[in-house]
Amino acid sequence: MENDKVFDLLTKLYSEMQNGFKEVNNRLDRVEERLDRVEERLDRVEERLNKVENNQVTMENELKEMKKTVFDVIEGGKSSRRKAK
Repeated sequence: MENDKVFDLLTKLYSEMQNGFKEVNNRLDRVEERLDRVEERLDRVEERLNKVENNQVTMENELKEMKKTVFDVIEGGKSSRRKAK
């Protein structure tokens, strides 16, 4: 009789623990899914940032070229005026 009670108690305890493990696993699965979505969003943000950085570099290079051209024109104009005098 005593063994039956112990067995029933252990069976119940085992069943409750299994249910608890299932709940924990389900919660961990949901957390993992959320983290995956966050990671995907961060990847998209990183891609956008890289595009912005590339555009910035392109714009800086274009600006340097424009600046050089303007200075060349200004300097060329000064030389022409000096020669004319």
